[in-house]
Amino acid sequence: METIIGIAWTMLGAVFLGTFALPSKYIKNYAWENTWGAFFLFAMLVVPVGFAMLAVNGLWDTYADVSWPVILGVLGLSFMWGCGFCCWGYGLSMVGLSLGYSLTMGTMALVGSMVPFFLGSADKAATTGGMIVIAGILVCILGVAVNGYAGVRRERSQPGDEAEGQPKKKKRMALGLVVCVVAGVLSSGLNIAFHIGNNVGKIAEISEGLGNPAWAAGLSTWTLVFLGGMISSVGFSLIMLTKNKTWKGFANVATGRNLVLAFLMAAAHFACIVFYGIGGGILGVLGTSVGFSIFQSGSLLLGNGLGFFTGEWKGAGTGSKGWLFAGLAVLILGIVVVSYGNYTISLAETP
Repeated sequence: METIIGIAWTMLGAVFLGTFALPSKYIKNYAWENTWGAFFLFAMLVVPVGFAMLAVNGLWDTYADVSWPVILGVLGLSFMWGCGFCCWGYGLSMVGLSLGYSLTMGTMALVGSMVPFFLGSADKAATTGGMIVIAGILVCILGVAVNGYAGVRRERSQPGDEAEGQPKKKKRMALGLVVCVVAGVLSSGLNIAFHIGNNVGKIAEISEGLGNPAWAAGLSTWTLVFLGGMISSVGFSLIMLTKNKTWKGFANVATGRNLVLAFLMAAAHFACIVFYGIGGGILGVLGTSVGFSIFQSGSLLLGNGLGFFTGEWKGAGTGSKGWLFAGLAVLILGIVVVSYGNYTISLAETP
């Protein structure tokens, strides 16, 4: 019964991960830095840190027992994640939700699984589980490549418009594909930062010692991660607001509605992490295998579905859609294989 409950929480987390960016499509009369700057402020500071301060006993006392190299390492890696988040925001505006989710989440799953594996389980590479993980990583690489090709095919098949000629549109798509892959590489800092904070710095373990339940103790690690991400994402948005003189965008008549939508994005983003953490904790050893597979695969399916629902592939040829579905299937297969490999390793290590 506990396994079913854990899977249900993980699936709920996947729903929020796959849908949190949807409100951005309905924010009007804002420049990129207005939309994403407001989101980053809410998502990296207001919602997660505010909630953690209310829910976690002795939040700031926790870090007094954590070494400075660990704290700086977590902040540095999460700073990288914030940079990746900025890239992803730009990538979505160029290629849409479908390709944005496929390329960035696929690359993030690839790198975010690969680095912790070689950091903590490099000696298991020659085992059955290790070889399964490596095979899954290669499948993920193929899936990312296939999705990139689907994007190129989409631009070739969709008709251009007078405002944006076909050469310009193709150039924008090519740049968007690169930006999304770079976003995935940088965003992998999220998983690595959490890995170091929990497994090296023992932040959650220290927090539990202060009387917090496991789900709240995990927020101690996430708070440090969010603060690092805030420095880069909010900092970049402030630079762009000043450089492009778009601060005045916050004074337009739609700003109240736009800020509400940005806050909803932030709340959904935080919810996906909290629910995944709860589900992973209940699943135990299955959290990084079954839980991770459901979390990533579910978000990919939802992100792509929303892209189709909002008309991103309208007018695209059947071939390009076929390549997208094929790439999505390969990505999900790769995630499942990596998850199964991690599960095999964990079983071998269990006495």
